[in-house]
Amino acid sequence: MSMQKEKPKMTRSLARTLSLAFLGLTGAALIIAYIPQLYLFIQQGNRAITSEQQSIAQEAANTVAEFFLVKFDVLETTARLGDFALASRQDQEKNLASLLGLQPAFRQLAFLDTRGQEQIKTSRLSQVASGNLVDRVEGDWLSQLKQGDRYISPIYVDDLTSEPLVILAVPVQDIFGDFQGALLAEMSLKFMWDLVGRLKVGETGQAYVVDKQGNLIAIGDTSRVLRGENVRQLSLVAQFMADPAPVDKGVTRWLRGIDGSNVVATYVALGVPDWAVVTELPVQEATAPFVGSVLASFIMTLAIAAIVASVAAYAARRLAMPLLNLTATAGRISGGEMHLQAPLEGPTEVVDLAQAFNRMTAQLRETLAGLEQRVAERTQGLLTAAEVSSATTAVLSIEQLLPQVVELVRERFKLYYVGLFLTDEAGEFAVLRAGSGEAGQAMLARRHQLPIGSSSMVGRCILTGHADIQLDVGEAAVRFSNPDLPDTRSELALPLRAGNQVIGAMTVQSEREAYFSQEDISVMQTVADQVANAVRNARLFQQAQASLDAERRAYGELSSDAWRSLLRLSTELGFVSDGHKTVKRADVWRSEMETALHTGQAAFGQGDVSALAMPIKVREQVIGVIDGRKPDGSVWTSEEVDLLAALTDQLNVALESARLYLETQRAAARERTIGEATGRIRESLDIEAVLKTTANEIRQALDLDTLVIRLATPETDDVSSLA
Repeated sequence: MSMQKEKPKMTRSLARTLSLAFLGLTGAALIIAYIPQLYLFIQQGNRAITSEQQSIAQEAANTVAEFFLVKFDVLETTARLGDFALASRQDQEKNLASLLGLQPAFRQLAFLDTRGQEQIKTSRLSQVASGNLVDRVEGDWLSQLKQGDRYISPIYVDDLTSEPLVILAVPVQDIFGDFQGALLAEMSLKFMWDLVGRLKVGETGQAYVVDKQGNLIAIGDTSRVLRGENVRQLSLVAQFMADPAPVDKGVTRWLRGIDGSNVVATYVALGVPDWAVVTELPVQEATAPFVGSVLASFIMTLAIAAIVASVAAYAARRLAMPLLNLTATAGRISGGEMHLQAPLEGPTEVVDLAQAFNRMTAQLRETLAGLEQRVAERTQGLLTAAEVSSATTAVLSIEQLLPQVVELVRERFKLYYVGLFLTDEAGEFAVLRAGSGEAGQAMLARRHQLPIGSSSMVGRCILTGHADIQLDVGEAAVRFSNPDLPDTRSELALPLRAGNQVIGAMTVQSEREAYFSQEDISVMQTVADQVANAVRNARLFQQAQASLDAERRAYGELSSDAWRSLLRLSTELGFVSDGHKTVKRADVWRSEMETALHTGQAAFGQGDVSALAMPIKVREQVIGVIDGRKPDGSVWTSEEVDLLAALTDQLNVALESARLYLETQRAAARERTIGEATGRIRESLDIEAVLKTTANEIRQALDLDTLVIRLATPETDDVSSLA
C-alpha cells in the first residue's frame, strides 16, 4: 500500500510569517515610541501631583498660621488700647476680662511688669487650677519681648482636661515705644482642632499638625491628640524633626501615612510656632488623573496596532504568492529536476531573487559535473596525508624522520622535489635539513640556507606563517634562482606550524605549470602540520633525554633517598617555641603546614593571616615545614616573610650539612660550630639541636608567639616534628 504525502499549505504559513514579522516590527516601533511618552507622562504626573499637594499643604499651613496671627493681633491690639501700661488697674482688669470673653480660645490672661512679675490675672479657671503662667514659659522670653518680638511657648498638656495648651506673649509699650511689661495669654489648642478638621485635602485626604518633637497637635480624630500620640516614626515627620524645611517651602514624599495606607504626603513648616502642617492624600486618588491619561494613551496605541495588523495581513497575502511559487520551483529542483527555471513574476525584489536563483542553479549544475572528480582527488590526498602521519609518528629521531618524510611526500604526491627547512637558533635563516633526490643531497652537502624574509618563498612563508604559491615560477619576478632544480614550474611553500610557533617550512615543486590548486594547499598544509608536530615531538624527546641524563649526572637521587630513610628512622624531629620555653613535640600539624609541605610554597593559615608556614627544602626536596604565628594576630609584612625565607634557606644548608656529617661522622660530637657566617642556626650539626635553635632564634628574631618546625616528605606518612 502506497502513502501519498500531503502537500504542506505553504501559502497560509508564509502569509502568517509575514504578518507576524510586520506586526513585530510595528509593535517594536510603537513600544519604542510609547516608552518615552509614558516616561514623560510619569514625570509630568509626578510634577502635577507634587505641585497640587504642595499647594494644598501651603493653603492648610496658611490657615493654621492665620489662626495664630489673629490671636497675636488681638493681644497686641489690647496691649496698645488706651495705653494699657498707664491705665488704672481697674481698666486693665476690665480690658482683660473683655478680651477673655471675646476669645473663647483664651483660658487665662495675665499682665506682667518689666521684671516679669505678675500684676493682673484673669482666668476662666478656679484660683487653685489656674496656676502661674510664668512657670509655663521657657528660655529668655522676657528679653525677646523687650526687643519687640512675639513669643509662643512649647506645648504642654493640662493634667485635668488633657488638652494641649500654649502661652502667647506680646510686649506692652508706651506711646514712645518703651517696654512697659508683657501681656500673656494661655490658649487652648482644641479650638484649632475644628479648624484643622475642616481643612479639605482632596476627597479622602486629611491634614494634621505636629510639633518639633513629633507630637500630634491637631487632627480630625481628636482622641488621638488627647492620648498624646507621637508620630515621629513617620518618615516625613522625622525629616521635619531632623531638618525643618524653610517656611513656605513644601516637601513631598510617597510613603506610608499616619493611618498605615500608601499616601502622597507634604509638610510645610510654620516657622512660628515651630510646627509643621502635614497633608496626606491616598495614592489612588492622587494618581487617578495620571492613570486615566496613561490608559487613554494605551488604548490609542492598541487601536493603531489593530489597524497596522489589518494592513500587515493584506500585505502578507500580496507578497506570499510569488515567493511560494519560487519555493515550489526550488523544491522540484531539489528533487532532481535540475532543468527547471524559476518564474520571473511578482515585485522587483522577488524578480531579482528569481534571477539570482536561476543563476545559482546554473552554477550548481556546473559544480556537480566536476564534484565527483574533485572529491576523489581530495580523498586520495587525505589518505596520503594519513599515511605520512602514520609514518612520522613512529620516528623520534630528527635525523631519521626528515629524510623519510621528504621521500614519502615526493613519492605519494608524484612531485619533482620536496625539501624541509628548519629555522636556526637565532631565527635569521631557514636551514635545509632534508631534500629529495640528488638535488637535495647536493644542497645538503653545501649547507643550503635561506634568509627569513621576503627574498624567497620559504623565507616569506616562515615570516608570515601562511602558504606561498607560485604556479609558473620560471617567469615569477620573486623566484629564487636554484641551478639544482632547473625543471621546476610550480612551487608551493608551506609553514611548519607547531602550536603557535613556525619552526620551518616545507617546499614542494612540480615540473608542470599550474599544478597546485587551493585544495592541494589544504591537504599539503595538513601534511606540513603533521611533520611540524613530529619534529617538535622529536625535539622534545631529545631535550627530555638530555635533561634527564644531566640531572642524573649532576644530582642523582642520593640526597632525597637519604632524607627519606632518615625521617623514617627519626619520627620525633620537631620543636615548638612559645617565648617561655622550647619543647620537643610531634603532634602539631596545622592546615597551612600541610599546604606548604605538598606545594613547596609558603602558605598562610586558612582565615588566619597571623599564621605562616614556610617549606624546608634540601636540593628542591621538601623535608619539613616551619610554622610561625604572630602573638597579636597581626598580618605578616613582606619584610618579615622575606626574613623568614632567608632564615629558612640557612636552615636548609645547615640541615643538609648535618645529614652529611651524620653519614660520615656518626660518632662525632653533634654540636659543632660550622661558621659565624650563618650565625647560631649553624652552630650545631645535630639535627634536633639545629631545629631547636632555629625555632628559638627565628621566634625571637620575628617576635613570634609560637613557632612550629615540621620535617616530612610528601611521599610518606612518616612525619617528624619538633615542638
